Amino acid sequence: MKRIYIILALMVLLFAGAYVIYDNYLASEEETLMETSSSIEIAVKDVPAESTVDADSDKNDTESSTVVTVQKPESPSSTDSSEKEDESESSAESQTVSQEEGWQGPESNYLNAEGDLLNLSDNYGKGTLINIWASWCEPCRVEMPYFEEAYQTYGDDINFIMMDALESKPSETKEAAEAFFEEMALSMPIYFDHQMNNQYLFGATILPLTVILDDEGKVVEIVRGQVSPAKLNQMIEKIR
Repeated sequence: MKRIYIILALMVLLFAGAYVIYDNYLASEEETLMETSSSIEIAVKDVPAESTVDADSDKNDTESSTVVTVQKPESPSSTDSSEKEDESESSAESQTVSQEEGWQGPESNYLNAEGDLLNLSDNYGKGTLINIWASWCEPCRVEMPYFEEAYQTYGDDINFIMMDALESKPSETKEAAEAFFEEMALSMPIYFDHQMNNQYLFGATILPLTVILDDEGKVVEIVRGQVSPAKLNQMIEKIR
């Protein structure tokens, strides 16, 4: 009989030990499950909301300039033209780059209609207005009559250098530029950039580009984009 009691006591101890082990296992599983759920919740909270773009933000209101890509000429003998963007970038008004004022204009050269090479420094002694344009540039076409009128009024007071952005596109040839001038019935002298040097030196990433220099060749103002008649007259008054 005593042996039976001992066996029963051992069985009770065995079942008690098994229960303790099982209970600890359940508690461990519950804790692991809670930690996993918490991690998932944190990860979901950290996911950024999908960004939205205003559909109207890229819409253009007024075409006033044409974006171009101008690369530095590789060498004086290089005649490779930079490929231009066909897209137009619009702005409500022309961009005046005030931080570029006051520096000495570059020692660059350009061509006249006869093909003679001219130096920009030859114009020092009175104010100089440089307009870099192209026959394929629509804003250039719009503002060209403003320059013609200004030339008729101030042509004896300042230098007008209407410089075609030659080679700005494969189609921008001397013949295309001259045809443009003839079509517009312009009396201003026509000039041509030489190996894209002026386009690069003046940073003509936007056409048209207008620069005014004082009588010592220092840059007074650069305007990227189409100018209005009022703005053009204001610029001329600065260098007369």
